[in-house]
Amino acid sequence: MKILVLGGAGIVGKAISKDLVAQPDVSKVVIGDINVIRAEKYLDHLGSSKASVEKVDVSDIGNLIRTMKDFDVIANCIYYGMIIPMTNAAISAKVHIVDLGGFFYGTMKQMELDEEVKRAGITLLHGCGSGPGLNNVVCRYAADKMDRVDEIHIRAGGVAPSPGRGPVKGAGMTIRTVIDEYTHNPMVYENGEFKKMPCIHGREIVKFPDPIGEQPTYYSLHSEPLTLSKYIKGVKVVDIKVVFPDEEVAKLSPLLELGLTGNEPVEFQGQSIIPRQFLDQVLVSQEEEEEGKGKEFCATVLWVTGEKNKEPVKSTYEVKKRGFTFTETEERVRKL
Repeated sequence: MKILVLGGAGIVGKAISKDLVAQPDVSKVVIGDINVIRAEKYLDHLGSSKASVEKVDVSDIGNLIRTMKDFDVIANCIYYGMIIPMTNAAISAKVHIVDLGGFFYGTMKQMELDEEVKRAGITLLHGCGSGPGLNNVVCRYAADKMDRVDEIHIRAGGVAPSPGRGPVKGAGMTIRTVIDEYTHNPMVYENGEFKKMPCIHGREIVKFPDPIGEQPTYYSLHSEPLTLSKYIKGVKVVDIKVVFPDEEVAKLSPLLELGLTGNEPVEFQGQSIIPRQFLDQVLVSQEEEEEGKGKEFCATVLWVTGEKNKEPVKSTYEVKKRGFTFTETEERVRKL
């Protein structure tokens, strides 16, 4: 099997490439990235004869489609804002594609392409990262053990013990995605409809596995409320909150207040610039400098309530994602 990892020199793309070269049924892994220097540096670290580097500019859709046709599967690790162009390119190339998820609205648009995907004769696996992805698998596992599912509550996040100089640590995520989580209104599924929540809302202290410990969490615009409400029949509530440490909120808030996360162009010394693009560029450069200087620890705590054998139950799960440990607790819920 030949696999092209788009964005293969990024944080998640590297991890996926490393895992793929270890699979016996994978014969070729191409790290496709516009940053060839960074990709080749990682290739040397990878040290696998299966892996190689190819410069891929995803903004050149025509060339991207031609490149995709040489592979059996595309692993899309590009910034989620490009998820629909990447999906359409895979449809045109008639090649299977797996991605990490498109937040709420990107996933919704992707699901609307179902007929086009079927006509192309390919498989699209969307939301196959940690969250969405592993979170969904655990929820499905819990639901299959119950006769009825009422509510699903997901709490996810992590810590980076050696944070960089940038304003946010973004454990397991790019800087752009962290800022998007902070500035985009979250969605919660409740009783058959989606409700838009304020940004940085619903603060809740959650005890995660060590070394993460107790951390504040807030609602986030993830796609789990969209997909789980569709595929787990009868569920009445689905929400997800992610970790935003107090120091991150304190650092990010001024950026928002000063308009540096805005997407409307402003004039500066005769040039038109978009504040958010400028901010992203500054932070991404710092992110690359600091990458690899400290280990990140990510985990999910989630609980599913419902009915089993005619009794109310609550199943709680802890998933620690470095080294992967999984803990399950089931308790009977006293009837009022």
